[in-house]
Amino acid sequence: MKKLNVEEIKKELVNEEMSFVDLDNFMMESGYYSVFDDGATENIKQDGNVAYTATDSNECEVQIFFEITTDNGEDEAEEAFYLKVTDVQEF
Repeated sequence: MKKLNVEEIKKELVNEEMSFVDLDNFMMESGYYSVFDDGATENIKQDGNVAYTATDSNECEVQIFFEITTDNGEDEAEEAFYLKVTDVQEF
C-alpha cells in the first residue's frame, strides 16, 4: 500500500470512532511506524494526540488528535481504549 498523506488520512479518520489498536494498525498500513514499540501509550492518552513517523522518510509527519470515548478497564491493557478522531494535522 502506498503511503497516505495528511489530507488522505484526515478524510479517512476524522469523526471516526475506533480502538487505539485499530488506529495504530491503520497508520502502519498507511506507511507509518507503530507507536506501541516505544511504550508511550500513557502519555498519548494524557495528551489526547499521537504523532506518527513515516517509514520512508523517518520524519514525524502526522499528528492525530482524539477524544477518549471508552477508557481501558483496570484489568485491560493500557492501549485497550476507544477514541474518536477530532483532527489530523501535519506535524
